[in-house]
Amino acid sequence: MANPTSLKRLPVAAICAIIAVAVAVCAAAAPASKEAPSWKHMDKQALARLLEKGEIASVDVVGPEKLELCSIGILAKAPPEKVWRAITEFDDYEKMMPDMSAAKVIERSGNTALVEFTVTVLKVSMLTISTDYVLKYTFDAPRRADISWVSGKVKNVSGYWELYPVNGGKNTVVIYSITSDLASASPLVGAALQEQPATVMSINLSSAIVLSRVVVDKAEKL
Repeated sequence: MANPTSLKRLPVAAICAIIAVAVAVCAAAAPASKEAPSWKHMDKQALARLLEKGEIASVDVVGPEKLELCSIGILAKAPPEKVWRAITEFDDYEKMMPDMSAAKVIERSGNTALVEFTVTVLKVSMLTISTDYVLKYTFDAPRRADISWVSGKVKNVSGYWELYPVNGGKNTVVIYSITSDLASASPLVGAALQEQPATVMSINLSSAIVLSRVVVDKAEKL
């Protein structure tokens, strides 16, 4: 696992440049569990104090496919209930995420929801490649949401959100972990990413950072 890097609201491009140093380490690592990263097992009040200085990001190699699980730790100055609302109001995702053109709940039943996303996965010169996929969210409100792939061209999408109340419940430690096989989006995307494998990690990591930030920003304004 790459050592966690504290990030003080740096631009996404700068963050990716920092984390890209971890690629060689990740490529040689043994598969880790889906529950990575290890830093999430820290005492949550101590983790909150660390996150007051900036986000934590790490990358772990997981599963037989050796995909990179990108994990973000961030502190929300809002209670878990407001962060949970920001996470699960999926219709707002397309307004918050620059590379997302659509987000639609196609089925909701009990503690699960199926959500269809349309996202831009690659921009090369004047060419923009978009894809759509459906994810299943399994909820344990307001503590955890597990994410699993249902259908779509982008495969092996999985991850989770975890929320921990801190500071008497006034703030929340937010952990978001996600992985996906972007190369499966299309033959053209696969060919492009094969030439630059570090790009997959950079795209996944930057997307995770952006989504974590916009969710927290929304929760703090609710």
